[in-house]
Amino acid sequence: MPVKLILLLIISALPCSRSESSAEEIRFSRDVLPILSDRCFHCHGPDESHREADLRLDLKENAFADRGGYAVIVPHKISESELMTRITTDDETLLMPPQDSHRKPLTDAEVMILRKWIEGGAHWGKHWAYEKPIRPVIPDRAQHPIDYFVTTRLKKAGLSLSSPADKRTLLRRVCFDLTGLPPTSEQAQKFLSDTSADAYEQLVERLLASDHYGERMAMWWLDAARYSDTDGFQQDATRTNWPWRDWVIHEFNNNQPFNKFIREQFAGDLLPNASDEQILATSFHRQHMTNGEGGRDPEESRIDYVIDRVNTTGTVLLGLTLGCAQCHSHKFDPITQEDYYSLFAFFNNIDEDGSAGRKAKPYLEYSSPYVDRAVTEAEQLVEFRAKKVDSVKKKAEQEFAVWLDQRVQQTEKEYQGWTIIQPGRLESVAGTVLDHVGDGIVQTSGPLPRQDDYLVFVNHGHTRITGIRLEIFPHDSHTSEKYTRGENGEFILTDIKLQVHQKGRSQLQDIQITNAIADVEPPTKGRQYGLIKDTLDDDPRNGWTTAGIEEIVPHTAVFELGDPLFLEQGEELVVVLLHRSTEGNANIGRFRVSVTDQPGQAVRSLEPMPLEKLALAEVNSSAEVNSELRSELFAQFLVDHIEFQVVNTALEQAKNQLVQVKKASGKLNVMVLSEKAEKRETHILERGVWDNKGKVVSADVPSAILSLSSENELSRLDLANWIVSPENPLTSRVISNHLWQLCFGAGLVRTPDDFGLQGEFPTHPDLLDWLALELVESDWNLKHLLKQIVTSQTYRQSSNVSKELYELDPENRIFARAARFRLPSWMIRDAALLSSGLLNPAIGGPPVMPYQPEGVWKEMFMGRFVYESSQGPAQFRRTIYAFWRRSAAPTFLFDSAQRRVCEVGRRLTNTPLHALTLLNDQTQLEASRELAQCIMKDSVSVEHQINQLFQRVLTRSPTAEEQAILIREFERTTVFYAKHPDDAKRLLNFGQPENQDDSQYVEQAALMVIASLIFNLDEAISHE
Repeated sequence: MPVKLILLLIISALPCSRSESSAEEIRFSRDVLPILSDRCFHCHGPDESHREADLRLDLKENAFADRGGYAVIVPHKISESELMTRITTDDETLLMPPQDSHRKPLTDAEVMILRKWIEGGAHWGKHWAYEKPIRPVIPDRAQHPIDYFVTTRLKKAGLSLSSPADKRTLLRRVCFDLTGLPPTSEQAQKFLSDTSADAYEQLVERLLASDHYGERMAMWWLDAARYSDTDGFQQDATRTNWPWRDWVIHEFNNNQPFNKFIREQFAGDLLPNASDEQILATSFHRQHMTNGEGGRDPEESRIDYVIDRVNTTGTVLLGLTLGCAQCHSHKFDPITQEDYYSLFAFFNNIDEDGSAGRKAKPYLEYSSPYVDRAVTEAEQLVEFRAKKVDSVKKKAEQEFAVWLDQRVQQTEKEYQGWTIIQPGRLESVAGTVLDHVGDGIVQTSGPLPRQDDYLVFVNHGHTRITGIRLEIFPHDSHTSEKYTRGENGEFILTDIKLQVHQKGRSQLQDIQITNAIADVEPPTKGRQYGLIKDTLDDDPRNGWTTAGIEEIVPHTAVFELGDPLFLEQGEELVVVLLHRSTEGNANIGRFRVSVTDQPGQAVRSLEPMPLEKLALAEVNSSAEVNSELRSELFAQFLVDHIEFQVVNTALEQAKNQLVQVKKASGKLNVMVLSEKAEKRETHILERGVWDNKGKVVSADVPSAILSLSSENELSRLDLANWIVSPENPLTSRVISNHLWQLCFGAGLVRTPDDFGLQGEFPTHPDLLDWLALELVESDWNLKHLLKQIVTSQTYRQSSNVSKELYELDPENRIFARAARFRLPSWMIRDAALLSSGLLNPAIGGPPVMPYQPEGVWKEMFMGRFVYESSQGPAQFRRTIYAFWRRSAAPTFLFDSAQRRVCEVGRRLTNTPLHALTLLNDQTQLEASRELAQCIMKDSVSVEHQINQLFQRVLTRSPTAEEQAILIREFERTTVFYAKHPDDAKRLLNFGQPENQDDSQYVEQAALMVIASLIFNLDEAISHE
């Protein structure tokens, strides 16, 4: 058949292709209504505030009414229909839509549709989505229902389904779609070797019964629910709503009927004798962002929360853009502003006051059943790492004996651990004059700015710096002979920075300061000036002061560097003292800076350093050193012992993790719904402004969708029952469309958040109705409907596509092939963990912190939040358990929902940044290293190793050409690392210490590179 003829046939089959419709094919909801909605409803639709000429074209009686001798539409009579006159006239003053309406003129094809519709009698109807689904008749009972609808459509285009996908491709496809994971070796072997007729159906049943099914489905629902572990906005405080996430996983795994699933999330607290889990379910409507910014009226925030619940309900369950009716009646859909605020009334009586953070009531005190496993896991990790520390510590004791002998002989009696800095040059940002008056002391004079930064440049002779000491002196030139020339003589140091400057260059390198202590700190409450630690957070609203301390004496602060600083030739040290307090006039008047090369307790205390104590002890041999001093010196020695520091740091991280996990084991405050005792009055908010109250309304639903009558006042439970009523024309269609989208990458309605008049018409409307009714009549059984989808031949066909077919149907709207698209990034990460053997399959529990680049949080939160990657098995949990901060979502997720508002559309991306991440992300690299280690244990020849890599990642063996390429690259990489063994060791030296084994570092590094290459293949990251 000629390509052009096929193209014409396909175009005629597409429901959105109106140009080929004949008179008898014209359908109001499919062909006519979209034109009226797009071109006419803006001025002649539901929104009374923009309505022109008192004309509504969304209502039949108004469109057909006699308007004083003429009518807009007269059935069968083109010449008497004013609509046709206005859309075809050459008079620009009469043409509709007018030029200033910003609406495109009608095309010739659209004019022809309206002409044929009127000639055919102008039969009216509802928008398709507002009509109750009717189960279509399927004449061929032997054929799968889904295939019947798809093949019927294909036959009209002269096409048929593609050939079935091979078993391996189908296996990977259905595993990803139902569990979000690739098949395990055991799953692959069982299915690929099973030749029974129902092998595939049995596989589907096993996948649906897997606990990973619930995790996969929950990832969809959490995006829609805008789930996050933080509040959002500037404060972005941490919350503990994660038990609701685990409830969602549990309910999906238990295959709870979807109507009950929704009922409990909307009104679990209103059910008779509601259990804690039913109340927990209502956290769905508390997952919205909460705003705790100062100066904002809490009532405005509360209104925003209620609006969010209405809009979320519309998006995820009704497929309606309800938010368009917040300020005025919807311009296209039959949702009035009163309808909007009637829905608003259902959520307006929640016992909340607009607060955020820890005051965001109502709460449910809840203990998670999933925490004990996490505590046990964390305890075992601490125990394991503690044994490693003890082992290394014993080994270090022998080295310490030699070191101590040397120190006893080399330490002079006059030893001083601190070296006073002699400033090279002094600068201030706001004009304060800084003078070096001797002995390292700097005195200020001249202008007295409200705020200022001091910069002390030092050409320091020491090659190693571990800490800084700041001394602040009173002086008789200061106010009241105190510490500054300011109004009250008190200083406020808001921050301190240490930088390295390369002479001849403008760039400055910031050096991390991890700890600070001071000789005195006044008592503080909340965010006040006083604490020395607050000089490390870049926040001018806090910092160190000694105001309130009566005794006027010199004061001292010591700052510990994160790592020893080694200055190179041509580098100079820059010490920056920042005085940016909101009070002002508190700039230090006289100070001195010293540095030291001593580590550990030497820079964590104001007491004499261990070596200073050794000098004062005047001993002649290490045997004369008393046990207390010996312990202090050993502790300092260990600070510079690299092997000990590596294992001890790992232990401390594990201990910190255990502390956090144990905190989660108690009662948690989970944000839930509960009714306020005294009923709030609900008003229409004029123009959507929170405090511009209009007409009073009561809780009700949009009658244009489905009316709801009751003698009693309606509740959230009534709303939930209305949403999942079999009579509701939207919910079952919308959810069925979501499930189709999960499996095919796009829904039958390509606008999953908009089933209204501005949304797309279904590619297969009868199929959508069949799915919707199948869902309802199966007692809202999601597993049943998913099984129907994935067992169809439509789903099981090959995704291979010819050039001709791709040109005809690039978006795969008629499903003549299976869908092929980039896997979501969370699946790619989870797949790498599973393939490598790293995946921790545990279900539920506190959030975990996957690897991410250093500093992502630091710049955003000024030290308020510190990101510490999870340790041990917790690092390798599935992505659904990753801690999600709204202002800085997990960095490896390029295509995820933002979790700020409800999102139901797929975000597909092929950004180059994704490729960069797959090559360099620590999780991907650790998976590559672990996979290489596993393969080396089980395989000897490189050919067998590469075959095993392919099997683990791609569930197949390489072709001869692929194997030849990979062997070549393996040999090249092996040669390189054999010549550069230190590079090999550096490549392998990262991640969890339990997973590091560089005994065969050259071969392992080379094989890790090959594993990474395979993980990055298009086949590995695609839904085939």
